[in-house]
Amino acid sequence: MATNYLINVPKLKGRDNYSEWGFAAENFLVLEGMKHCIKPEPGKEIARADDEKTKAKLIMTIDPSLYVHVKTVKSSKDLWNKLQQLFDDSGFSRRISL
Repeated sequence: MATNYLINVPKLKGRDNYSEWGFAAENFLVLEGMKHCIKPEPGKEIARADDEKTKAKLIMTIDPSLYVHVKTVKSSKDLWNKLQQLFDDSGFSRRISL
């Protein structure tokens, strides 16, 4: 379907481009009809096939050097949260560095 949009998502390299990557990746998933996998509505089941596709699409948008951090995550939501935990610079570590 909209997989051609994948080329517009920058490869996540780490903290330096997490914000831009997150914005582009989330909107890519909107176009793919998969955003519900990373931000599910309470009480709604996510089809296993949808979750696997979403996880694979996200993996394709990160630099291979980061695979070591995410090899064991089981779901797309867990992957999204793990990357946010590792690289989102708006949390505690950002406040300390200011």
